[in-house]
Amino acid sequence: MTNNSQLQSRPSLVRLGLILFLISLAVMTTYLVYKRQPHYQVQVIKTAGGWGYDILNNNKLVIHQPTIPGQPGLVGFPSQEQAHRVGDWVVQKIQQTEAMPTLTNEDLRQLGVTIP
Repeated sequence: MTNNSQLQSRPSLVRLGLILFLISLAVMTTYLVYKRQPHYQVQVIKTAGGWGYDILNNNKLVIHQPTIPGQPGLVGFPSQEQAHRVGDWVVQKIQQTEAMPTLTNEDLRQLGVTIP
């Protein structure tokens, strides 16, 4: 009797071990894929000339933009909202193209940025 129940429990243990192995493999794969994906974040910063933004990828600084891009001088954005809006646009472009975007004056106007 004991020998028969041992024979029946052995396949169950193998099945349980296989299920645990597959669950572990799925968790590790998900973690590795999730970790490799960029996680961009925009942080608005106060500068001497107004407002700017930093863009971080997985908490590492990728872009430090203390002024309005493409404008002469050291003129910052007139408001936090404008700086954040442009930073969000840059992140969106980076995610779409995986390259650093170029901002034109037309892009800035469409984003509602007051160009001095």
